[in-house]
Amino acid sequence: MKTRFEVIGGKCVIPSGTTRINDYEFLGCEDIQEVVLPDTITCIGRGAFDGCRNLAQINIPEGVLTIEEHAFLGCWSLTVILLPASLRSIGYGAFSGCNEVEIIRVSKNNPVFKSASNCCLTKDGKTLVFGCKSSVIPKSVVTIAQSAFLWCEGLTGIAIPESVREIECMAFYGCLSFRKIVFPENGKLERIGADAFSNCTALRTVTIPQSVKEIGARAFAECSRLWAVSMPDTITRIEEGLFFKCRTLGRFTIPDTVTEIRRFAFCGCHGLDGLEIPDSVTTVGSRAFHECGRFEAVCIPDTVSYLGQDVSCMFVPKEISGDDSLTYVGKETSSDEGCNDGDDLPF
Repeated sequence: MKTRFEVIGGKCVIPSGTTRINDYEFLGCEDIQEVVLPDTITCIGRGAFDGCRNLAQINIPEGVLTIEEHAFLGCWSLTVILLPASLRSIGYGAFSGCNEVEIIRVSKNNPVFKSASNCCLTKDGKTLVFGCKSSVIPKSVVTIAQSAFLWCEGLTGIAIPESVREIECMAFYGCLSFRKIVFPENGKLERIGADAFSNCTALRTVTIPQSVKEIGARAFAECSRLWAVSMPDTITRIEEGLFFKCRTLGRFTIPDTVTEIRRFAFCGCHGLDGLEIPDSVTTVGSRAFHECGRFEAVCIPDTVSYLGQDVSCMFVPKEISGDDSLTYVGKETSSDEGCNDGDDLPF
């Protein structure tokens, strides 16, 4: 993509007087290895250095106020992120996919952000804005922000401290080497957002603590090596696409507190075996068990009154199928929670 600035020998010196690096200014520029920014820069635009895989050095000078969404997405060669005292705003996923980053430091004079344990935090320490493969989540953190570890492919595992109440959408999306997540037994975690652990293809087992009351749509979708999940009995709904294409998922018990299984919840779970739907369930969404290959049928309890389209793999007892109270649902509404457009799923 053509840029306003000249790159010579892998180095780009931005002229003094420049106040903004435009959106996608250096998109996919693999020739660039070093960028020198003047102290007149106030904003680094959305996706400004997206896909600059060989960018290894960049100074973010005092005077920069804003780093927008995905500004440094996929800058594989960056190893250190140093943020100035002037910085006031960091967009979601600003440093996502910077797989070699091991050090995150924020100026001690910054009134909005601070750093600790190679994490960028809000000044009060309660929100983890973004991390890297060497991050250790501090015990002060209450919220792990949207896209905090998005595409952090070097992250192999993480321990969630007792203080955390919410993991926002896409927080650990695409952490391909992520094998282990440790939740505290007596933690305060209440909510796991949509797509929070989606595409964590090395993840094998998950034990979700009893404190959790809500798990968002597709939270564990396409975790292709996930084989065992323990769900708390505080959950009342299996969200849409929750385990979509978890091909090796074999051990799963639906808690008897669940009243609704939404569309595509277990779609593509080829290894799922011996699943029982409890009597508490009243609604089963379209294709909830589509392409679940290891059992021929799922027995639907007579408590179910709403049954979605295309339930060819499911066995509906005669006392239900002949009951006028059973409603077959057409197209159901989505629960994307405003975080992801769901293009990877068939709905």
